[in-house]
Amino acid sequence: MRERLLTLGLGIGALILFYALIFPKPHSPAPARGLPLSTDARPEGYLAIWRWLGAQHVPRVSLRYRYGRLPGLLPRPTGNLLIVTLPQRVPMQANERSALRAWVARGNTLLIAAALNDEPLWAADTDDPVMIQDIDRLAGLKFLPSRSVSLLRSLGARSLELRPLGAHPLLAGVKQIEAPLTLPSRAWRGHLTYRQLPLQLAVRGDDGIPAIWLERLGLGQIILCAAASPFSNAGMALPGNARFLANIIAWSRGPGGAVVFDDAHEGLTAFYDARAFFADPRVHATLGWIVILWLIFVVGSIPLRSKQPLWQPLDESAYIEGSARYLAAVVEPGEAARRMIEDFLGELTGRSGDSGADAWRRLEADPGVSGAERAALRTCYARARAGKRVSLTRLQNLLAQLRRSLQ
Repeated sequence: MRERLLTLGLGIGALILFYALIFPKPHSPAPARGLPLSTDARPEGYLAIWRWLGAQHVPRVSLRYRYGRLPGLLPRPTGNLLIVTLPQRVPMQANERSALRAWVARGNTLLIAAALNDEPLWAADTDDPVMIQDIDRLAGLKFLPSRSVSLLRSLGARSLELRPLGAHPLLAGVKQIEAPLTLPSRAWRGHLTYRQLPLQLAVRGDDGIPAIWLERLGLGQIILCAAASPFSNAGMALPGNARFLANIIAWSRGPGGAVVFDDAHEGLTAFYDARAFFADPRVHATLGWIVILWLIFVVGSIPLRSKQPLWQPLDESAYIEGSARYLAAVVEPGEAARRMIEDFLGELTGRSGDSGADAWRRLEADPGVSGAERAALRTCYARARAGKRVSLTRLQNLLAQLRRSLQ
């Protein structure tokens, strides 16, 4: 019993050490609150837009792959609208940024909803340290926290008002855009990093800091909104937000173009994602049961001591067989045949290894030995001495027959 407990302890310790050193550690589990997904019906999701597009017979696509797969998933190469939400649970890779900009430059529209001036509940649980760099490389705007607005100013506000500027087809019929606030947020100010000057479409209603921009990129355009909540299910209930999104779709979508929801970078992927895989509690539950069953099998069913006696004498026939196999492997067949014939002739004269004329004369004088047997033995001996191949099996049978004839 003591040995089994020791084995169990050592096995558990080895598994813990393996898990600590090798096994990937999951990040924070998927939040119970809503996510900006086309399949999420909670206030933070995009299911309201998805259903509205279906009712209007507008083609819609749920992107569950990297941006490099985007052109092959759409019915038309141009005239499409992609809705990207930041921060992302699956951050985009460096090659994805260039692929996305090239896709926009061919004649498509990218709508970026970045949680900068608002902070939805899902954004508080999303770790995307390169969000600001992604906005800079995609839209050419570098964002820095604004010192003119304190964190406490938004504590009592239930929504952030974005006031449209001037006349533009995207702002037709839009009096105001609102971002529902669930958590206190800071204001971010965008600074130009590219030579091209983006068009400012709206500013914050409290301090006038720009919040929505339109930038041309090749044959396409990028619309950047420094708030993510206006396009959520809760935001679409507000008339100004719904009108603004309808204007974006009508203005940017070409004939047969589709509206694409970036679900992949928010965790809904069709490709292998190690972070999402190891964050799934079902994986750890399955591995836990496998480890428990393995420990039960090892400790409970496998004998820890051998029941065989320590002293196991070798059988004589096995020893002889082993020696014969060794000699057969290292002694040439011709040499073995010659030695076998000489030992046989030596038995006739009583002198070991004698192969002289006396032995052959005695063999020829024996009436029990036939002429065919003597001729066969002489042939084998001549071939063995000449180094030619001799069948040891046939020779052994011949010698056994001669011994019976000489008796």
